[in-house]
Amino acid sequence: MAGAPPRLNGIARLPDGARVSLRPVCPWDAARLQDYVRSLAPSSRYARFLGPVSELSPAELDRVSHGDDGQATFIVETKLAGTRVVIGEARYAAASDGVNFEIALSVAEGWRGRGLGMLLLEFLECRARSLGMRTLIGDVLHSNAAMRTLARKAGFAVTGVPADARLVRIVKDISTAQVGMPCAQLIRSGLPAAA
Repeated sequence: MAGAPPRLNGIARLPDGARVSLRPVCPWDAARLQDYVRSLAPSSRYARFLGPVSELSPAELDRVSHGDDGQATFIVETKLAGTRVVIGEARYAAASDGVNFEIALSVAEGWRGRGLGMLLLEFLECRARSLGMRTLIGDVLHSNAAMRTLARKAGFAVTGVPADARLVRIVKDISTAQVGMPCAQLIRSGLPAAA
């Protein structure tokens, strides 16, 4: 389709040298994505899905494994003992207003604090820019200090959510000129190396 943003796939190295790849979830990834969600600690699933979840429902699993340019799920993988393992995921939904880009992400327990969360936020920002969006937004549990800290480090403001005192909203205006390598160049060259 003419003018459609490119599908983003790429490889990056984390600050500790680990090599990871990021790609869109496909229908044949449904079982792997479900296994990833199940492998998260209960508190991590609660933080990611804003409530008690043990696994994705069949309807949700079908929806996230059949994304389009307006909404999609991406997985981050690495090879461990010769087997590809999902170590993170990021989802977005582009609002019909052409402004807001809703985001969410999670990182596997053993991969936190290694730069993967920042890599996912950078990727989501580039994806939003490629779709012409102006604002990144996400709802985060107030108790999720790690995500609030990561968001602030990535340039997000953290505000309250009047309708739900359990939540804070992370917001980043991306309508201004981008600092650093333009996203179009990042898209052509693959993922940015995580800083």
